[in-house]
Parts: sequence; structure tokens; C-alpha cells
Amino acid sequence: MSGDADATGKVGYRKPPAEHRFAKGKSGNPNGRPRKPKSQQQNRHQTVSLDFGSQPANALLMEEAYRPVTIREGERVIELPAIQAVFRSMGVAAMKGNRFAQRTIAELVQTVEEQDRQTRMEFLKAAIEYKTNWEDNIKWARKNGIDEPEPLPHPDDIVIDLRTATVHYNGPVTPEDKFEWDQKLARRDEAQAEVTYYATRHRSARDPAKKQRLLDDWHHEQHIFDLINDNLPRRYRTKLENRSWAKEATRERSQKLRTWPGE
Repeated sequence: MSGDADATGKVGYRKPPAEHRFAKGKSGNPNGRPRKPKSQQQNRHQTVSLDFGSQPANALLMEEAYRPVTIREGERVIELPAIQAVFRSMGVAAMKGNRFAQRTIAELVQTVEEQDRQTRMEFLKAAIEYKTNWEDNIKWARKNGIDEPEPLPHPDDIVIDLRTATVHYNGPVTPEDKFEWDQKLARRDEAQAEVTYYATRHRSARDPAKKQRLLDDWHHEQHIFDLINDNLPRRYRTKLENRSWAKEATRERSQKLRTWPGE
């Protein structure tokens, strides 16, 4: 805007009052053009990471494959991952006689089943080798009178069923499992000590009220022992000494496990 005053002194379009005019040699926007928000800048220069090992196309494909879609089945409207909707549509087409869909479904199922079989057989083979090797190591340690190794999982806790090609673990598998397992066993042993203590004092007590309190504590610790012990695999279970066979004191399962003579 010009700094020259209008000779007529009129004020109007492109003729602001003199006190509102820009001074000569001074910018009307001293701070310059404002920068765009960061979000707009990022969108303008957005790139896809191509670091070694990254597969952005695969990530996008999986995202689309599991994107929820809505389909109608009869009177129902259900939501499924996109890939499941594709398989369902293919299955419907196969049942209606579409030969391409039939062949594709059959090939996919056979491929998945074969991959699953190979994976299970490899896992079974590894479990058998692991169990056999550690059993041999433990036998060697016992024979030579040295401390037995304590691998995780312990070979005695590995149950292999060759008929079904399955492997089960009846014990801790990781250090975290072992920590929790040891805590349970320690609490069970503590309950055994408490049962013995309260049973001994109950037998020698004469005051009826005190005798009842000791009996309640005895039964309480016995319940804790049974709760832990009965839910352990067989090789970890132990017999409770000084057990009370009162109906309200023993869990039903412990009653069924009563196989020790003289009790």
C-alpha cells in the first residue's frame, strides 16, 4: 500500500485512514507466512518404510484379509473377517456345483492338513528326542552319584501319545512356571505342617472351646492341602499325614483317593 496521502483526504476503497496505513520500508507481515500443521506436512511427504526385512505389501494384504465385513446369511446379518467371507462364498459355490470352487477348496484343505501333519510330526520327533536325551543324562548322573540335572520341562513331565501324535506337559515348562509351581508346592508343605501341629494340639486339648478352635484350624489347613494336592499331576501328589476323615473336613476327591490301609 502506498504511503502517499490522498490529496483529497477521502477515505474509502483502497484508501484507508492515514493512521492505519503501512509505513514505508516496513512489511505488513513481519512474521512471514505461517507454517502448515505438522500433520499436513507429514501427509505431504509420507513414505512407506522399506527397511531391510520389512514387507509393507504383506502387511497391507494381511490387514485387508482380516478386515471385518458384513454379510447376510438368510435372515441374519453377520460380521466376518474378509478372508473368511471369501472362503464361505467359495464353499457355497462349491456346494452348488462350481467345479473350480470345489477343486480349489479341496486343494486348500489338503494343503493345510498336510502342513499341520508335518508340523505335528516335527514337534513330536523333537519332544521324543528331548525326553530320551534328558532321561539318559539323569540315569548317568544317578549311576555316577552326582547331582541330577533339572531341565525345564522335566522329562518325567512330558507325556507322549504315539497313537494320537500328541505331547502333553504335566509340570512346569518355563522358569516362570517353575516359580509358580514351587510356590504351590511350598504352600502345600506348609499346610501339611499346620495340619500336624493342629492335630497334635487338638488331641491333647481338654477345654471344649479350645478343642473346637483347633479342630477348625486343622480342617482349614487340610482343605488347603487337598485343594492344591488333588489338582497336581500324579507324580507331584503326596499323602497327607494326620488327616481328619470327618465328612466336613475332606474334599470328595480326596475321599475317593483314600487308598492307604489303616486310615
